[in-house]
Amino acid sequence: MKRDFLSLTKTTTLAAALLVSAAANAQNLKPGQYEYTTKTEVFGISIPVNFKQCVTEKDVVSNNAYVNKQGVEGCTPPDVKRNGSEITVKYSCTKPKMTGEGKGTVTDDTFTMDMKVIQHEMGDNVMKTSLTAKRLGDCAK
Repeated sequence: MKRDFLSLTKTTTLAAALLVSAAANAQNLKPGQYEYTTKTEVFGISIPVNFKQCVTEKDVVSNNAYVNKQGVEGCTPPDVKRNGSEITVKYSCTKPKMTGEGKGTVTDDTFTMDMKVIQHEMGDNVMKTSLTAKRLGDCAK
């Protein structure tokens, strides 16, 4: 049980990191301080994660906001596709073995994303993560 919880915690963290990375790749995001609210549901448990992050012009232009170009260790960089304000993302990881895909909506100062992740090492358990982010203003100097 302890091993399952540690794997769940690592998987939740990886999924949230990839989700934020992919959502931030939208070219029309306005740089600034963003407040993120994520909620991951797995095994009947809801895991909320809230944080603030400064998004710079370089982050927006380079499509590398929040993580490096390689993405999260053990995971492919997210495949992000844009169609107007709609965004889709797909990725896979080897440690732990999982695949994920999501859809969202982006504006200049907000974005939302719903993600579905399949944890293959845990009996193909499905984990769902939702994310919302809202621009609060300029980043602190």
